[in-house]
Amino acid sequence: MRQGNNPEKDKLERNILKPHRVVVVFYIPESEEDFYNEMVAVLDKCLQTLTLTINAETTNITLLNNNSSNKVKAVIDKYLDQIDKYVVYNENKGKVYAVLNEVRGVYEPFVTITDADILFYNGWEKAVFETFRQFPLAGVVSPMPLPYLTFYYNHNIFGFNTLKGKIKYGKYVADEDIDLYIQGTNLPNLIERKTKYNWKEKQVVIQNKDNTAVVGAYHVVSTYRTEQFRNYYSYPDLKFQNSYELYFIDCLSEAKGFYKLSTLKTFAYHIGNKIDKVVQNHDYNPKDIIDKSFFDDIVTNPKQSKIIIFIRALMGRFFIKFVWNR
Repeated sequence: MRQGNNPEKDKLERNILKPHRVVVVFYIPESEEDFYNEMVAVLDKCLQTLTLTINAETTNITLLNNNSSNKVKAVIDKYLDQIDKYVVYNENKGKVYAVLNEVRGVYEPFVTITDADILFYNGWEKAVFETFRQFPLAGVVSPMPLPYLTFYYNHNIFGFNTLKGKIKYGKYVADEDIDLYIQGTNLPNLIERKTKYNWKEKQVVIQNKDNTAVVGAYHVVSTYRTEQFRNYYSYPDLKFQNSYELYFIDCLSEAKGFYKLSTLKTFAYHIGNKIDKVVQNHDYNPKDIIDKSFFDDIVTNPKQSKIIIFIRALMGRFFIKFVWNR
């Protein structure tokens, strides 16, 4: 039998909506395989640099634990007071399921989805949101240059921007930034092309008078306009399939008429599953933290007509085929 009134009902406390949420998804099983031996340490480095480099007044963190072993508990406990939400699944649902289940309900206008093997550099938030500010139709921004993904679900950017002379092709990304990405992924073939120049020699960028961004982004770590995930209810029936993200995440920005971009310089490092010298020698001292006022000038919901989106996509396919794929 209930007696009296719940005192919580009389409180007038307000929820605070921040502009940005970071969602970290991870799975570290109980295994003796060499592949997983250092993954707990990798997770620790990821969370350490993430919590050091964000502004807690602008950014919330969600952790998605896909039924990892108890070995991760000591690491998670170190950061729990800085985590807004911690979700633990009782089985490994796969990355796509866990991520979609979370981001489709995110209130913040921007959400960063990241794997748990990313090292975050000082200033990464500021660099990412400066890109959103300079290019209002950016829908996805990665904090590391990814020129090999220039044409990946990215037709919208090439139409009118080509005619306006905003798309450039040349040497814009420093060799050390390309080498750093290749070192982390251990996939040197990513820079290869069947054309005259490889992606290390020349890159496709978009420019305005104040900023240059690399054309291309990826789902390993990227910041998204959250509206892309609204009203999409497709269900990932498979727990894992190579490049499964493309059916549920990667294709959404193009459907909304947005661009996929990445920063010209490296603001994150893909650690992989082993702690290397890049990680060991990284400077973890926090600096260049983003300010709340930085978000004031960012368009959170750019309006676009379906006709214009269709025309841009059609023009983009033409220019990719006959102009930029060289």
